[in-house]
Amino acid sequence: MTATTLEALNQADVHPVIDLTLPPGKLLPWLQDKGSLTLKLKALCRRFEVEPLQEGVGPALQPGPGWDLGQSLWQRVVLLKLDGVPWVYAITEVPGSTLASSTIDFPNLGNQPLGERLFASGSLVRGPLQVCRYGGRSSASLQAKKLGYPVADGLWGRQREFELEGQSLRVSEVFLPPAYQTLLLSA
Repeated sequence: MTATTLEALNQADVHPVIDLTLPPGKLLPWLQDKGSLTLKLKALCRRFEVEPLQEGVGPALQPGPGWDLGQSLWQRVVLLKLDGVPWVYAITEVPGSTLASSTIDFPNLGNQPLGERLFASGSLVRGPLQVCRYGGRSSASLQAKKLGYPVADGLWGRQREFELEGQSLRVSEVFLPPAYQTLLLSA
């Protein structure tokens, strides 16, 4: 996939959650897990896939670690699929300084999972996880609707800021309805 100018991502309807009794109980451990979501998901399926939806340069729609609202960032939007079923909508936001200095070639990841590369890095510093509610106007909810999933009550996800080789980036991971159906029905 070649880098292009992104269609606008709507992060305006993303709300950090302070009251952790709000997310469904069986989803909360997944939202708060400090390890690699990629590795956890791979353990649940026979075939794990990353489907890139879009990537390229776009304006920051939220301030982040080391960048301001509106600043140009490289952004990657993907679906994480388990046995062909979309489970997670993920956005990676990377400022130019991180792109220039990182040993990870972000623009050429293609369908490789970023999580494996990040967590394998000896220089990764993990920031705190933030559980978030993604409302009906968020990019995640709009993508879920395109896939035919109902999202009347919004979606649950998490954001985490990282420092890689002294430079910042942010990863947002949002659970889609098929993940809820499986995780909430599990023992």
